[in-house]
Amino acid sequence: MIKELLRKSTHIAGLIIPIIYIFINKDVMLSIVAVFAGIALVVELLKWIYRPFRALFFRFLKPLLRSHERKGAITGATYFIFSVLLCIYIFEKNVAIVCIFFMILGDTAAALVGTRWGRIKLIGKKSLEGSAACFLTCVVIALFWLNPIIGLTGAFVATVVELLPLKIDDNFTVPLISGTVMQLMIKYLVF
Repeated sequence: MIKELLRKSTHIAGLIIPIIYIFINKDVMLSIVAVFAGIALVVELLKWIYRPFRALFFRFLKPLLRSHERKGAITGATYFIFSVLLCIYIFEKNVAIVCIFFMILGDTAAALVGTRWGRIKLIGKKSLEGSAACFLTCVVIALFWLNPIIGLTGAFVATVVELLPLKIDDNFTVPLISGTVMQLMIKYLVF
């Protein structure tokens, strides 16, 4: 539980991104996030091609890394920043903000509630209690920003994607898939 709290505290620090985006325009936000995405890419490359950097990286960040990240996988933080970049680039502002909040708060709620109180296992280590926490968190977020039908649908999609054992990191899939569904609903359905 302590390790998950530590990992999710870094996730929560990402709240600064959608909060800043509320107050600035898309082009400025894209520029800021692109810089961080570039840094993340350089870090990913350096950790695998420059042995002294790799040793330093793992010495300081090993407690925050999942086992597959220690074996060579791209870190969740890198998936996070690239998904944020794509969300801001692809989606209208409200949708981008909502799906980034889904990734940060919905995923955090699922992990913390599921780790602490999850008893009814659904898929792998994922629990009904964690998924319910994810859904409720996403609903609150979505209803604040979007039409209720679009928001509830997006929250449901984010929860299902977070639950499924997909091969791609959920920091990438949750915001992009839920954001795509919400953006398509806005574009093609009349509410």
